[in-house]
Amino acid sequence: MKTMKYFFVALLVIVAASCENDTTTGPVGTLSLKLTDAPMHYSQFMSASVTIDKIEIGNSTDVNSMMTIMNTPMTYNLLELVNGITSTMANAEIPVGDYNLMRLYISSTEMKMLNGDSFTYNMNQNGYSGGGMMQNGMMLNNQNRSIDIPLNHPLTISNGSMSEFLLDIDVDQSFMLQGVNYDNNNMMMNMSGFTFMPTMRFVDMATSGIISGTVQDAHGNLPNATVSLMQNGTIYTSTHSNSNGHYALIGIPQGAYTIKTELNGYIMNPIGNEQNMGVLNMMSKATLNVDFNMMTSN
Repeated sequence: MKTMKYFFVALLVIVAASCENDTTTGPVGTLSLKLTDAPMHYSQFMSASVTIDKIEIGNSTDVNSMMTIMNTPMTYNLLELVNGITSTMANAEIPVGDYNLMRLYISSTEMKMLNGDSFTYNMNQNGYSGGGMMQNGMMLNNQNRSIDIPLNHPLTISNGSMSEFLLDIDVDQSFMLQGVNYDNNNMMMNMSGFTFMPTMRFVDMATSGIISGTVQDAHGNLPNATVSLMQNGTIYTSTHSNSNGHYALIGIPQGAYTIKTELNGYIMNPIGNEQNMGVLNMMSKATLNVDFNMMTSN
C-alpha cells in the first residue's frame, strides 16, 4: 500500500509540473491598446460611453488563432478622452509571432445629456446600426457582435518587444442621433434616442505623430473651437480646444494633410495663420505645432 501511495504522490507531482509547463507560452512581447476620441460638436452632453466586453487578436487565415487579451467589461466615457488623453484598454503579454487581425466586442453604448435625459443602445439586442464594410477595411459582424479590425501592416511581436496601438472612436459619426429638435439658433434642444454605427481609426503609435497648438484671438485663448484634420478632402480626425484654447491630435500617420478650425462667431484671421493655410507634411514620429489666430466675424 505504501508503494502504491508513493506512486500516486509522484504521479501528482509530475502532473503538477506538466500543468505549470502548459502555462508557459515561451518568448513573449507586450501589446498595449489605448483608446481616445474624436468628440462631437454638440455641447449638451455630459457623456457618450461605450462598454467594451472583450478584445481578441489573431490571424485572419486561422479562425482558431484568436486569443483574448482583454476579457473584463469596461465602460469608457469617450468625451473625457480628447486632446491627447487616452485610456488603456489592454496591456497584455502575447507569444512572439505575426498578427493581422484584432476583434473588438462592444456590448452597449449610452448617452447622457446635461438636462438629465439618458439614452442607451444595446448591440447584443439590436446589433450595430448599418452593417458590412466600415472605413479602413473594418468589418461589422452582427453574428457575434464584434468589429473585425484588419492590421494593414501585420503586427510583429518579438521577444521582449513593446507595441502600442491607438483606437480613435469618432463620437460625432458613431452616435447617430434620432428625433432631434433645434431652437431658433440651431442649438439642439432634445432628442428621442440614437443608434450606434461605429466609426473609428486604428493606428500604430510607434510610427505616428502629433499635431498640437492653440486657438486664440487678440484677447486670449479660445475654448470649444473645432479643429479638423483633413486628408484627400475628407475629415481624418478632429478635436475641440479646451478651456485654455489648447488642442492636440494624436496618432497621425505619415502623409499629407490640411487643417482648419471653426468656432461660432469667429473666422480665421488673414494674419497669423500662414503656417496652417497650406499642406501639412507629417513625417513618421514627428511633432508639429500649429496655432490658429481668429477674429470675430462681425
